[in-house]
Amino acid sequence: MKKYNFNTVRNLVVALSVACGGSMFLTSCEDTLDLKSYTKDDVEFAFENENNADLFVQGIYRGLVHEEFYRQANTGEMTTIAAEDAFEGNKHYISNYGYDPTAPYVFGSTYGESYKKIESCNIALYRLRNMEQTDKVKALIGETAALRAFLYFNLIRLFGDVPFVTEPLELLDINSEDVLYPTRYDRDKIYDFVINEMVETMEDLPWYSECGYTERINRNSACGLLARICLHAAGYSLRWDLQTNSEASLHMGQREDQARIRELYEIADKALASVIGSGENYLIQSSNGMSGFQRLFYNFDQRNFGEVAPEMMWSIARLGANVGNTTLGVYVGTPGGSQYAIYGARRALQCKLPTFYLSYDENDTRRDVTCCAYNPRSLGVTTDAEVANAGTTYSSICSGKYRIQWQVEPNAAAQRNLNIPMVRYADVLLMYAETQNYLNNGPTAAATSALQEVRDRAGIGSMSIPSGHDAFQDAILQERMWELSDEFLLRTDLVRMNLLEREVAKAQQAIKDLSKREGDYAGIAVYRLYKFEKDENKYGTTFLSLDYIDITDPAEVAIVGVKSIPSGANREAYQKQLQEIAAAHGKDGSASWYATNMFISWDNTWNKNARIAGGFRMGAENNQILVGNTIAQKPTGFAENSNKYPDWIEGPFGLYFGYVHNKTELSPFANQSAGHPLVDNPRLTQLPGFPGYTGVH
Repeated sequence: MKKYNFNTVRNLVVALSVACGGSMFLTSCEDTLDLKSYTKDDVEFAFENENNADLFVQGIYRGLVHEEFYRQANTGEMTTIAAEDAFEGNKHYISNYGYDPTAPYVFGSTYGESYKKIESCNIALYRLRNMEQTDKVKALIGETAALRAFLYFNLIRLFGDVPFVTEPLELLDINSEDVLYPTRYDRDKIYDFVINEMVETMEDLPWYSECGYTERINRNSACGLLARICLHAAGYSLRWDLQTNSEASLHMGQREDQARIRELYEIADKALASVIGSGENYLIQSSNGMSGFQRLFYNFDQRNFGEVAPEMMWSIARLGANVGNTTLGVYVGTPGGSQYAIYGARRALQCKLPTFYLSYDENDTRRDVTCCAYNPRSLGVTTDAEVANAGTTYSSICSGKYRIQWQVEPNAAAQRNLNIPMVRYADVLLMYAETQNYLNNGPTAAATSALQEVRDRAGIGSMSIPSGHDAFQDAILQERMWELSDEFLLRTDLVRMNLLEREVAKAQQAIKDLSKREGDYAGIAVYRLYKFEKDENKYGTTFLSLDYIDITDPAEVAIVGVKSIPSGANREAYQKQLQEIAAAHGKDGSASWYATNMFISWDNTWNKNARIAGGFRMGAENNQILVGNTIAQKPTGFAENSNKYPDWIEGPFGLYFGYVHNKTELSPFANQSAGHPLVDNPRLTQLPGFPGYTGVH
């Protein structure tokens, strides 16, 4: 047996799982940690004792969620939309259900990376089950089973029926066609396998109070994950005849076994009740001038995990200047783009639908955490040290849960040191309300209490709760949108509830109504006054939102909405008028204020001049917001766009342009190049009905 020192041991067992995705037979694997190729003897060494095995399991977590997943699967769910520089790009397409399997980034990397991790899990489970069954080994088996279930769950909710492998390659005949080129497998059977395995092993996992960690799966988070998988396994999905692969067979449906559907809800209900009953988890509440919701995400971004552990039950660890860091904050968490100063010039690549922003109750403390209606920028050119938070228009409101100002200083522009949130107690409460509602054909007292608890923390506890089954289900869905936006759940929530078609139609109509200021948006303010406010220009600031006034009074509109913003000597008189309006609304009449037309683009000359009148020093060369051109540099208003809908709302690439019921509820497999499923596996069949599909391969 070879001799290893401690550092070599640790590097080896982690690298066995990480560098080659756990597969000892992949000769083309990149030698990430500068170690030699690994052999079966090395695998046996990794499972020679509990400590080595523990390190191997820890290594599985690295890369468990691929960048592609949170960048693209986070959109298209009625709250967040891709903000790219061009309509004709894959992130914008996927955000709007415009799948093209011949284009890159159709979850091809997610597919490949997931199966590497599944091989790691298969190796670990086989080896662990052949070790002495101590409490530690049993806990590792439960943890690995949960990780494998999580991986298959993500694959199924993206692609439907997928290849299913539960044994490591070392036990299989790698010359067999079924091993080299596995075919699609019944998703219901995959779900049942991983659910039953989790049920059988979960009691061996430690509770949080026994282990003290949340960057690995513990029993609390495993219960939440199990419930989530059960709800998808019992819910609706896009199905078709795998034998014929006929496009005509595509339909939204549930599994046929109604008794099993109920059993899945019962498993979920029991798991959720055990978490609630343990008393170890609770919603973070307000403190030190921050609402509970802000306190939760501020401390999460600051990596104060002990502070948020009772609610943030599992997050995937990301830290350091290496492949384990995350670009999550780049894609989902740069509010309106940051422009120079300490934050650098960093572009936001996702933004919020204004109709979602406007859906929140005025007392809901989640809105200004989830939706960031400002962007931090230098007052003038790149060399300016002073930074202000510039109010946005409706087409440039961005995601705020992972905002750059709340983070610890990043290692680099694409290394934000942000963990990826996976299971949260608020989700446990909302899922429990859902299981109780289903099992009792209407909300029980426990279901109502769970929903009420989430609303109470948000500051909207007085909002009425419906009593009927369907109405209560709708209330849960809406609450999930308000609570869980940008947490990678909502897109497939809509599918499993069979509500995607309805919600797409509602969202398309709502954005048109907002554009024309009709329906629910009749009388909405065109002009907003933002308070000029400087930023601390440092990481870790607790700044939440700008004070603002929506202007609807005709006399005030006449002052604010002047045809051209006064300049020179007239600017002081104009600012005095704005201050008088602010004072009349009970706001600070001594501060500087600036007008914003919410229905034109942020970089419109009128809005630029209005900001200058309020205290910004930007010139024409700096009149830009760092969000993709598809939305942020476009108007929202119909009248403001020459009496036609802006192209991001309606047109060839407008909102959800690619959605087709009974077709786009799942993603096709990518088939452009090596590394894509259909290129690498000629026995896989494509989801019917997509470009390039010619029948069973």
